[in-house]
Amino acid sequence: MKKGGVTYMVSFMRRNAPSPTVLKLFFFVGLVWAVITGPASAVLIMTHIEATSQQIGVVMAVCAVISMVFQPMWGLLSDKLGSPRKVLCCSLGGSALFFGGILFASNFYVVAGLLFADIFFRCGVVALLDSHTLAEVKAIPGLQYSHIRLAGSVFFGGLSLIYSGVINTWNVMMVIPITTAVAVVAIFWGLVVAKGRWETLDNDSVNVHRAKPNLRRDAASLIKNKPYLMLIAFVALSALAVSPMFVFLIEFVTAAGGHAGHVPLIHALRCAVEIPAFILVGSLGKKIFAKKLMMGGALFSLAYLLMLFFATSLTWVTIAHLASGAPGFILGLTGRLRYLNETTPESVRSTSITVMGTFEIGLGAIIGNLVAGFVLGAHGTQALTMVSLSAIILAIMLLVFMCRKQPNN
Repeated sequence: MKKGGVTYMVSFMRRNAPSPTVLKLFFFVGLVWAVITGPASAVLIMTHIEATSQQIGVVMAVCAVISMVFQPMWGLLSDKLGSPRKVLCCSLGGSALFFGGILFASNFYVVAGLLFADIFFRCGVVALLDSHTLAEVKAIPGLQYSHIRLAGSVFFGGLSLIYSGVINTWNVMMVIPITTAVAVVAIFWGLVVAKGRWETLDNDSVNVHRAKPNLRRDAASLIKNKPYLMLIAFVALSALAVSPMFVFLIEFVTAAGGHAGHVPLIHALRCAVEIPAFILVGSLGKKIFAKKLMMGGALFSLAYLLMLFFATSLTWVTIAHLASGAPGFILGLTGRLRYLNETTPESVRSTSITVMGTFEIGLGAIIGNLVAGFVLGAHGTQALTMVSLSAIILAIMLLVFMCRKQPNN
């Protein structure tokens, strides 16, 4: 019996073990998100050099303007070249170069200029990564987006936990050299190791990027695509509600009696919750309509904001992120990418994702962060939460009128 049981277990693991291609993709997604963990500390870096809330809000808004203008450019370049992976790696290289330069700067205006250059290259990274992942999911039978995307939570959360200790032991500036080193590894992995399977297949039904039947026509069709336009509006309103909460988390932590080291710690704990949630959504969410997934995410985000409004301690701020913020993010992300996949042409996948990201940044980051900086400086965290609650309620109302799309088989 023992021998038979061991044989069965070995056989089971061989049948269900991920293929080398899937593992390479998993680590590539994880490494890219690990690189993003560093620039996510930009607010902490500016706080470290004693920038005011108003200055931080202006810098974040300008970064968002740059991202809004240039993100579609990276998407169009990706669709033209037929490889979001290669464009992504080049973007990571430019981002790492300028973000690494902040280590040698102490003047606020120099730091701001380097952040502007960093965001020019980094603005399309997440969208291009999603585009590459969606293409790989379509090329590899049985693979789910959520099962690969959880790599981002694993690496982002793990590195955030490390950064928490680094900040507490030294200071936030030590995050910069670590980020640069991880970026070098990610670029090598993306260019040499994790070559996309869909880029090497000859199957025309999978490798549509290489065919490019009419790139201009397909890109122009997005303007007349009503479901896609409504998706953009919903994503933008959701970002207006949630983005300032993430960017200015340090303000909520400080108001609750915490310090800078608690910010990456909360990120790490949140990612720990996201990992099983991504697996659950990938397994149980296959038959759920994209609109229902987005509605679930919006309702969780509403609960998240309500919890932040009434939070009076660091414990409750953390609980709000773990119990409501993380599930809201996962359901919303999974739903909107599935909805986008059902309503837009495959040949302009990178463009459709980056354009959606552009409007998300335009309303969520430009307006949201700019307003947040001044609201926080004048009225505090509760007033900012009230503004965010209004935005998420509008997003839920818009979602009610969105077309329900049948899941694409």
